[in-house]
Amino acid sequence: MNEKKPSLGVKETKTEQPVSDGGTRPKNPSANILPSEGYVLEIDGKFKTEYLTSEEALKAGLELKKKFPFIQVKVYDAKERTRTPVELSEQTEKKTEAAS
Repeated sequence: MNEKKPSLGVKETKTEQPVSDGGTRPKNPSANILPSEGYVLEIDGKFKTEYLTSEEALKAGLELKKKFPFIQVKVYDAKERTRTPVELSEQTEKKTEAAS
C-alpha cells in the first residue's frame, strides 16, 4: 500500500540551449525586467527573445510575421529605448502567397 510518489521539485533549466546547427539559442529575457542591452523581439506587447544585433532581431521578426501576419511584432532597442515595428512589404507578401 505504501507507494513511492514522485517528487514535485522544480527542475532547473539552462539559459542557453544548443541548437542542431551547432550554435546556441538566443536567451529569453525576464518578463518583469526591462532589458538594458541588445535587441529584444516584442510580440503583441511582450518581450520574447533577445538578440545581439538589430539585423538578427529583424530577421527573426520577419520570419514570424510571414508565418503569422496578424501578430504585432516590434524590435526593442534597449540602448536607445526605442521600438521599431516589423512590417511585411508587398513583395514579401506576394512571395509568401505564391509559395502557398
